[in-house]
Amino acid sequence: MSKLSPLTATFALLSLCICTSFPAYATPEPLEPVPFSHTVKIAYGYSLTEQAATVIAEAFALHGAFTRASQWIEHRQQIARGSETTPALAAREETIAANQLYKFHRSKIFRSKDIDGNYINVEVTISPIEQFDEKHLLALKPTSRAKIFEAIFMAEESYLQEFSTKTFNDKQHTFLLSLNANSKFFFDNIANRLRALKAYRKLVPEYTQGTWKNPKQKLKEVSLLLNSAPEEPILLHAKGSILFQLKNTIEAIRYFNDAIDLEPNIVVALHDRGTAYVRANLPDMALVDYDKAILLSPNNPHLYISHGSADLVLKDYESMCKHYRKGCSLGLCNELNWGIARGMCKK
Repeated sequence: MSKLSPLTATFALLSLCICTSFPAYATPEPLEPVPFSHTVKIAYGYSLTEQAATVIAEAFALHGAFTRASQWIEHRQQIARGSETTPALAAREETIAANQLYKFHRSKIFRSKDIDGNYINVEVTISPIEQFDEKHLLALKPTSRAKIFEAIFMAEESYLQEFSTKTFNDKQHTFLLSLNANSKFFFDNIANRLRALKAYRKLVPEYTQGTWKNPKQKLKEVSLLLNSAPEEPILLHAKGSILFQLKNTIEAIRYFNDAIDLEPNIVVALHDRGTAYVRANLPDMALVDYDKAILLSPNNPHLYISHGSADLVLKDYESMCKHYRKGCSLGLCNELNWGIARGMCKK
């Protein structure tokens, strides 16, 4: 295996962040959300094609922009709560909130060449959604849509980490560790997955609490994305969720199985497979999935509500009330109130 010189090195400059305007730290009222941008520079060549480098650089830049937005959200939370001692959102929660409150706006792509090689520069800008105000920010709670955004973000982060591990040697001088017959496939595979996830992110706003708008059309769109990334767990889950909505429960479970086999800790797939098991009259199997999902995401109220509903099918009212109560403590109380009204749960 031959070492590469810096002239043929592939590296990413991830530290160049440009905010399009400055957050109003000094004057927090009124809330005026601003767009954020982030620029990433990557050298390409040899097994890393310009096309793959562009997709990967765009994903790095998008994550940088969401990180900037999440820092602003954390600051707003602290101000609104009026106490520096109040814990802010966890880092991941801030980022997922940013995924919901900001939308991908545009990318600017620049190509350059110097004595060290060819470079791709990608600047990504995200913009706040309409009706983004302080009340909306503070009322933001975990939802099924939020869990999909989280799954997408974490999958992208994993692929970018794989890219970094493959290409980075140290923090000062980064370069490809090897060039072999498999390198191009490795980079193209990551690029295909990232490209498909980018397209899927645009569909997620049409998903609300387990229901897709125009599910037959979404089935076609997700199936096309799977053609380019057939082993992407997030997309396999997406197809399963659409099939479930279309009452094709057995086929939906098959896609959930494929997603979980590839990524055992994907919370949305575990939850949705559990729900499919309940519909298939297999509530005991559903509880196994719900229990694991709760371990992975203990602050998501929907998981406790779903667990309680499976307990109801099994007539385990004690466990049902326990999980409904926990869900209520996290903000969802309709099911607990239903149980109390029927004398099944204590006030």
